[in-house]
Amino acid sequence: MTTRLTALAVAILAAPLAAQAPTTTISTRAVEPAASDLSRLNLVTSWRLFLPVVDRGDGIVTVQPADDQVFVQLRSGRIIAIQANPNPRSFRRPGDVIWTYRPALPPGVVRPLGIGPTEVYVAHGQRLLILDRVDGKTKYSEEMVSTAAAGPAVDATSLYIPLSNRRIVAYSHTEKIPGYRPPKPIEYPDPVQTISLRPDPADALSTPQNRSPSIARLEILRPPFTRGSNAIDSSVSITGLKTLQPPYREVEAARTPSVGMLPNLRDVHELSSKEAPTRVKYLWELLAGGKLEDTPVLTSDPAEPGSERLSSYTGRIVFTAHRESTKTNVISTEFITEADVTAPLATQGDYLYVATADSNLISLSVRELREVAMAANTLPRGKFTTGGPVEQKPLLTDDSLFVVGARWGLIRLKRGTLEPMWNARLPDGRIRPAPNEEVELVLAANPSYVYALDRRGRLLVIDAVRGQTLSALDVSEFNVPVTNEVNDRLYLAGSNGLLVCLHDRARVAPVLLRQPPPPPKKVEPPPEPKLPEFKEPPPKKEPPKKEPEKKEPPKKEPEKKEPEKKG
Repeated sequence: MTTRLTALAVAILAAPLAAQAPTTTISTRAVEPAASDLSRLNLVTSWRLFLPVVDRGDGIVTVQPADDQVFVQLRSGRIIAIQANPNPRSFRRPGDVIWTYRPALPPGVVRPLGIGPTEVYVAHGQRLLILDRVDGKTKYSEEMVSTAAAGPAVDATSLYIPLSNRRIVAYSHTEKIPGYRPPKPIEYPDPVQTISLRPDPADALSTPQNRSPSIARLEILRPPFTRGSNAIDSSVSITGLKTLQPPYREVEAARTPSVGMLPNLRDVHELSSKEAPTRVKYLWELLAGGKLEDTPVLTSDPAEPGSERLSSYTGRIVFTAHRESTKTNVISTEFITEADVTAPLATQGDYLYVATADSNLISLSVRELREVAMAANTLPRGKFTTGGPVEQKPLLTDDSLFVVGARWGLIRLKRGTLEPMWNARLPDGRIRPAPNEEVELVLAANPSYVYALDRRGRLLVIDAVRGQTLSALDVSEFNVPVTNEVNDRLYLAGSNGLLVCLHDRARVAPVLLRQPPPPPKKVEPPPEPKLPEFKEPPPKKEPPKKEPEKKEPPKKEPEKKEPEKKG
């Protein structure tokens, strides 16, 4: 009996230890998948790139495809523009780094970028930065009244930023205020130092006029920087440099800030700025009724001029507002849903897709939503109920959208009506939706396959027509999920800075998920009615005066001579 009790006690004590022992060892360092594993998934590697992460605390945060480029943000605030697809005009190959922007200080919370045709818009805390999309240099900067709550939305003329103080502010990126110069900070002179008539040694890096070390007397300007032993400060100053782009040139000019606060001196020329002495034009601000969490959605009807609207949500309220206003904008229409909105809004054509906490996805008409008389009482054009709340933005294509319900799976729905395209027939003849229950996140899609992740971090290749899983590959080391809403390219990103681009073996050229809308037709204004020109009537021509006919005198008939009478 004692032996049995002892064995039972040992088993009870050993159970928690066995439960705590890890069964497998998971590596946190991402490695590119082998070619044999990718061939099983019918995938090939387009390009791969190791991004310059500073330390273990740094890593990839966001990856945003745009046109033929990809913009990556690191936790340290560095922004890297990469050529994703070949561009014959610029002779760039896929995977080439176009430019890199590095802020002087870490930004804190990293928000998604706003990408325009010629500029990139960055919200770093309370500061708005406008970078040149060609070379990544800072063009303009603006101080906002509060920190950004999400990334900016950009259209052809303006950008709209939701703030943490329940406001949306609008700035114009086409109209600038020229001649503006921010006030200069107060500069205090250096303390008085003892001036000696003795000549300074050649290795001295300080002068009475400048206490910070200068690099004018350095032996080399490439790391490691060698200096003399009589330096006052351990940091290197950029006093004597004209530019921070190599080759470094020395000029005799005013003092410049020291780089003593920089974490390191690698690629110091990236900090040079060509910021213009102007500022962007402030347009208006809008006060919402609740907390703003996502980027606003921009809608417009090309066939109807003046239909541009800005749509967002707070709680259960989906509201719209005009894009053009002066200083203060107001909400124009509101639509109240049955439950709180749980995912970012998505729009396509005349449809606005809204996901709510009661596991419903509804589609609204944008035209009806912007009409004041119909917005509050409009009926959804389509509705679909999933088995779990939708917490991710649906992936839209030209004819359908892919929706993931939490712990329910992935389903493909028709555009507008939201009818399921993946169905299964029950034994009694009924038809029910057939979601793929393994999917946790959608990554990319093309007409044949859908690429997604499951709960265990496996990459799933799903048949886009039937919704069944064809093959899987463990990619749990790539712990930064990237959803491509532009084309069918598949991106895998790891915390160690590895970024891999994959694509279907049969599709060398990228396939766009949504074709760009046709350019709006130029509506020529109706011709103004032309008033008939007043013409002076032509002078009346007087009929020519008829000269009186000259009557010829009557011809005298020759007198008839009477015959002479013969006597």
